[in-house]
Amino acid sequence: MLSLPALRLLHELRNRGTLTAAAEALHLSRSAASHQLAALQRAAGVALTEKVGRTLRFTEAGLMLAGHAERVLRELEEAGTVAERAHGSPSGVIRVGAVQTIASSVMPSVLTDLHTEHPRLRVEAWHVSTEHALAAVPAGELDLAVISSYDSAPVLVPPGTHAEILFHDPVRLVLPVTHPLARRAGVVPIAELAGEQWISGEPGSYFGHLVPALCRRAGFTPDIRHRTGDYAVLAAFVTAGHGVACVPAIADLSHWAEVVTVAIDAEDAGRDIVALSRESSRGRPAVQAVLTALRRYRVPA
Repeated sequence: MLSLPALRLLHELRNRGTLTAAAEALHLSRSAASHQLAALQRAAGVALTEKVGRTLRFTEAGLMLAGHAERVLRELEEAGTVAERAHGSPSGVIRVGAVQTIASSVMPSVLTDLHTEHPRLRVEAWHVSTEHALAAVPAGELDLAVISSYDSAPVLVPPGTHAEILFHDPVRLVLPVTHPLARRAGVVPIAELAGEQWISGEPGSYFGHLVPALCRRAGFTPDIRHRTGDYAVLAAFVTAGHGVACVPAIADLSHWAEVVTVAIDAEDAGRDIVALSRESSRGRPAVQAVLTALRRYRVPA
């Protein structure tokens, strides 16, 4: 008899590529996962995987059964959606992932709203990277994730998932309150910052690429003195007068009284904030409740 936990393991093994990664996703030890896979192969009566060096490779029978496992798990999730709809209100557990700025700036109020409006719903929030979320949502580790999709490098939506753009998050300039441009009304042209020292993102990151690109477009090469992916570090450096920087508009710098954020002439540079969910569970009342709460958010002016 094929067991549902074993089919989940087979599904995770195909999605994640290694038994260790599949075991971690299911909160199993590698030894327990290995025993479960062996039991599944005995029940199936045919080899599902074979060792190639130090890795496992699916046999043709294993790939066929993994495909069936995916359909079984999808239908099981759809059945759960039907049952939750029959209940009449969002309930049960929903696990929501969010990238850093969303987790710190948006999720606290979303969690408060959901707790007030849907007391029977248990929401578990995870701080994740976009890369983690793109794997975790299709695999069922997360039910929904709020991720970044940059204008210059939009995310590729995995098969079986649905992406909804919640809002656009433009770029803002961070200045010390004592800077001559800090109190200017309206949009600040990047060209006026040609003589400044800059704090940029880490090499290879979006903001690591963005600052040089914006400055080159304005006709100059920026003097990048410092690099960080941590907004608290960035704000501390700006406060101390060690440079100016760019951040997403929703980055919460409210605890830093000595910095201000201002609009710049780069409205085409920014990112979309995207809610990612599985097609098989998108109709679930709990998923819709979280999406409704997320849609209320508005980017600060």
